[in-house]
Amino acid sequence: MFSEKSKILETAQQYTIRGQIQKAIEEWKKLLTDTPNDANIYNTIGDLSLKNQPLNNARDGAISYYLKAGEIFESSGFALKAIAVYKKILKIDPSRKAIYVHLGDLNCERGLMGNAREDYLLAAKLYSQEGLVKEALGVYRKIADLDPSNLAVRTKIAEIFLKEGLKEEAIEEYNKVAIAYLKSGRREEAEDLYRQILRVEPNSVNATVEVGRLHLDNGHIDEAIAYGNKALELSPDSTEVFSLLVDSYNKARRYDEAEELIIRVIEANPDKVSYRDTLASILLNKEDLPRAANEYLAIAKEYFNGQDFKKANVYAEKVVNIVPDMIAAHEMLFEIYTNTAKKEEAIGKGLFLAKHFHETGEVERAKDYYLKILEEDPHNVEAKDGLEKVADAATPYVERMEEAEGTKDITGKIASAEVYIKYGLLEKAIVELQDIVSKIDPDHEEAHIKLKNIYKTMGKQDKALEECLTLLRIYESSGESERIETVISEAIDINPDDTRVREYRKRLIRSSKADIDEMLEEAKFYAQQGMTEEAINVYERVLRIEPSNETASRQTEILTKTGAEDRIPKVGIIQPREEPSTSFFDLEEALKEEVIEKPREESRQVEVPMAKSFEEIFQEFQEGVKAQLGTEDYETHYNLGIAYKEMELFQEAIEEFKLCLQETPRFLDASYMISICHKELGEYNQAIEILEMAITSQQYNDQRHLIIKYELGVLLEVIGKKEDALRLFNHIHATDATYRDVSEKVLNLQKEI
Repeated sequence: MFSEKSKILETAQQYTIRGQIQKAIEEWKKLLTDTPNDANIYNTIGDLSLKNQPLNNARDGAISYYLKAGEIFESSGFALKAIAVYKKILKIDPSRKAIYVHLGDLNCERGLMGNAREDYLLAAKLYSQEGLVKEALGVYRKIADLDPSNLAVRTKIAEIFLKEGLKEEAIEEYNKVAIAYLKSGRREEAEDLYRQILRVEPNSVNATVEVGRLHLDNGHIDEAIAYGNKALELSPDSTEVFSLLVDSYNKARRYDEAEELIIRVIEANPDKVSYRDTLASILLNKEDLPRAANEYLAIAKEYFNGQDFKKANVYAEKVVNIVPDMIAAHEMLFEIYTNTAKKEEAIGKGLFLAKHFHETGEVERAKDYYLKILEEDPHNVEAKDGLEKVADAATPYVERMEEAEGTKDITGKIASAEVYIKYGLLEKAIVELQDIVSKIDPDHEEAHIKLKNIYKTMGKQDKALEECLTLLRIYESSGESERIETVISEAIDINPDDTRVREYRKRLIRSSKADIDEMLEEAKFYAQQGMTEEAINVYERVLRIEPSNETASRQTEILTKTGAEDRIPKVGIIQPREEPSTSFFDLEEALKEEVIEKPREESRQVEVPMAKSFEEIFQEFQEGVKAQLGTEDYETHYNLGIAYKEMELFQEAIEEFKLCLQETPRFLDASYMISICHKELGEYNQAIEILEMAITSQQYNDQRHLIIKYELGVLLEVIGKKEDALRLFNHIHATDATYRDVSEKVLNLQKEI
């Protein structure tokens, strides 16, 4: 199969060289039969399609393949490559509105909010040009989502939706703004917006409930009940409506009506704890203490079963405060204290319960609590005295104590061993650790690790190897493959000829074969992205599993010495068409002022003048300023620049790398990459300028960054400044005479000058 693929690739290359592009494309398509999800193949076919047909046909054909490549890159988790491919599409056809929107979504997912905003604005502008106001507004909603705190833009978007007859969309935006106002304490503005929603849609249940809730919070109980009853007519089964009415009746001391409603809510939502809490508080107000206590106890049990001991404690304490002699609540508190390591509280509550059960004649339950107390405190006198009164001499107490002491003994022996190790008393440490693995827990991982390390320190390699084998058995049974790799590597260092270790390694290699292929692909991708250190780490992990792996060995050596990058074929790009000069309503300008951050104006009224025209609403935004793009994480920009560079989008790559120049650890890397991009574009002077700046920076170091000085020398030689180039090459030669072909460079330039 591999030879067949190589043959196809070779044939395709020959066709391309001879200019038989269509035949080359057909060869590439053959590869899709066996690898239909190889994005690189679709990308290459797209490149070839641009060269093969007239402009219009080539554009459409190439874009279809690029779209497929981007889709596969994206679904495979290679977002940066997907972004680069979509950028290529926009180079070919800048009118692709959906691509701009999708790019915005991708950048938003990666946290590049500035880039996302820019993509969305371009899409909105194109929609506006074509008169697609609804679609443009949809994009501006995405822009608003990037900055949820900018409420002015959402309000204006709602107004525009309303003027366009898009009532549901307008209400949705008004709701978002009103919620934000409530969160920030601007209650009057929120109420104004909810009233505006009711003017637009009088039967809005949500707005009716919210206005009622605001009245209730302001102490206007009758008005709150009125709004609640109106909402109940509109939505008889709404829990939000029930909740408003229950709270209103409760405040009005109409407890029977409140109880009736909250029970209906609980029947519809039996798992909602907050409603049962409300019922308990109503019952307390009615002075029905036993029922209130039972409700609180049920809530406490639910939280306890969900391991939320803090809330369980709160509700159990409420029960005890209401009905002090409810034993079930005291028992729950004992369990809570035990589970939260509150030793003193657990002992106190346990003694209370043990005495209670003893007094009521429930001897077995009393004995059980005394035993539990002694597990917490083996020397507790009260518990021992109580146990003597309620238990026979043959109580299983001793057995239970021995079991509890066993766990404590391990902790004590580990601690003792660590002290002995610290002071070099290794033989004494071995005794403590051997006691653990021979008498208490044969598979105690920490004990075996410490024994292995001690034996290695003492030079007892055979015993260290035995401990390695024990650890391998433990890790193999629990499926911890990474730890197995580490221990096998350690065991091989001790004795590479041990047949047992070799057998473990064979099993590891067999089980990890598929993982090795995946790791090689992962390392290759890291190398392509310029992430040299990450690539080397993955290759080294492969070598720990399979030391003879030629690919990993070769690539590790290459990356360690040169940091070489894989390159992809150059792509011919058709220049984008000019934008149509026809007039259009500029939605970008209309909303630009509100998209950027500016001081919030305090306004209590949010009345919407319904008589305004569509154009008048937009006119309010005409005096905008430039959109502000947030500063993003430099590492993300660097990786995106690498992706653009690989796709031959050099100008875009330069812009991304420039964002890494401001006092970041990537300053020199980014400078070098910018120079390479300028060089590819034939802009040699710009490339020289950036490298000259790099070698004068404080980060530059000849021992680690000779490649920058070397590249500068090459560029100077290209533009004819041979004396300057020779000076640099002489300096490199003095630092490292074996660096690349610097010796040859010096000799040749000396002859020419």
